[in-house]
Amino acid sequence: MTVRQSPAGREEAAEILALHNGNALEALRTMIAERDAVEERLAIATMIMTRRCDSPRHGRGG
Repeated sequence: MTVRQSPAGREEAAEILALHNGNALEALRTMIAERDAVEERLAIATMIMTRRCDSPRHGRGG
């Protein structure tokens, strides 16, 4: 499987690698942690939006 990155993605990866002084394992851990944090925020936002759409104020539920 080939994964293509945008130029911005490669630049970000290079910056994270430099931040960790070339330690690829630590850079990878940072990138995974950032991805997990984004996924968590997305899940929370999705729950909030679902609750708002299901509230009686918006014509559903109730």
